[in-house]
Amino acid sequence: LFAASHAQIDPATVVEIGEAIYQAVKDNQPVIDTAVDWAGAVPKGVTAWTQLENWQGPAQSDGFYIEFKNKIGMKLTKFSWRFVWKYGGDLGGVGKYVTQAGIDIDSSSAFLAEHLDVDVKSVKPVNYGDADTPVGGVDIQVSVASHGLKNATKVCTMT
Repeated sequence: LFAASHAQIDPATVVEIGEAIYQAVKDNQPVIDTAVDWAGAVPKGVTAWTQLENWQGPAQSDGFYIEFKNKIGMKLTKFSWRFVWKYGGDLGGVGKYVTQAGIDIDSSSAFLAEHLDVDVKSVKPVNYGDADTPVGGVDIQVSVASHGLKNATKVCTMT
């Protein structure tokens, strides 16, 4: 099925590349580096998304936000973002995979004495197709934590 150069690559087995977990915001400051802070779901044996071809995108979701308020309704912290990814990469016409899946920060804010931290995690990659027509996917989970007057964490996951 594949040339000798693809002998160690298994399109039906989807594995993760990129960063499994990284910080997007630390102590109210964006620290994300979109050049390296992302995840992908590619065929086993592929070590770089550039080994695949026909990528489409980048695509992005609608905006999401998480905010924390105190008991009287005053906003203490807020974080807004969009999920982003490239999709449709294939290996010699086989499969559809995803790469550079992560987030793009729209805004973050914190009231005086509040601390906002945001972590991004990719969850185990999945083959949504079958062995003959693999479709790689990975869940991206955003964990937003507010510390100060209110200590709480909320999580949002995109499949």
